[in-house]
Amino acid sequence: MKTDDLFRLVKTLREKCPWDRSQTLQSLKGKVIEESYELVEAISEDDLAAIMEEIGDVMFLAMFLARILEEDGKVDFDQLIESTIKKYRAKHPHVFEEKELKDENAVLEFWHKSKEDIFAGIPEILPALLAAKVIQERAARLGFDWPTHAGPLGKVREELSEIDKGQGSERHEEMGDLLFACVNLARHLNIDPEDALRNANKKFVRRFRRVLKELKSRGRDIDSVGLEEMDAIWDEIKRQE
Repeated sequence: MKTDDLFRLVKTLREKCPWDRSQTLQSLKGKVIEESYELVEAISEDDLAAIMEEIGDVMFLAMFLARILEEDGKVDFDQLIESTIKKYRAKHPHVFEEKELKDENAVLEFWHKSKEDIFAGIPEILPALLAAKVIQERAARLGFDWPTHAGPLGKVREELSEIDKGQGSERHEEMGDLLFACVNLARHLNIDPEDALRNANKKFVRRFRRVLKELKSRGRDIDSVGLEEMDAIWDEIKRQE
């Protein structure tokens, strides 16, 4: 199998490349995050060539990490594969056993009810918006959820009021509550909050670059321009889009 060829490549690099030999689990933590985000971005851009390339990088990195563990005598690669297969077979009794799970919701409900702690396994390093979404989804699977988007929408309004009335450190907590409520509202509207915010970031950067370009074309120095003038240009750019 080609995966065998890839693992042989990993082993060769660990033996013969000074940089690859020097890597550890700790030194590669950042690389794992970087490669994961590059794959997410490629998927978001619907760039098939980039998706294929990034999947390859993720596969390579996973095997690289496994090889480090194998060299340390902490794990055998074949055992790692076998335990992974066992785990995912157990998660799909409707496929490999006689258990009946009629649809996607039933499958998700089975997964969450089989956990002793429904929040176990959520990494603290996850982006906060994504973590909030995962936490809410898990609670919702056990029935703790608003019936419609009207619930979280009301909560957003409530938290906005709390921020307006809050003082000092209170506002820090209320801002967290507001963001959590916004994620809940997005979830009920079938909107991915990470994607929505990412798109908003891109839109802001695109528009502000155009503001700066327009000011430059007018011979205006950004240090001498007030908010009112920039805001007027911003509004014109919005109307043109």
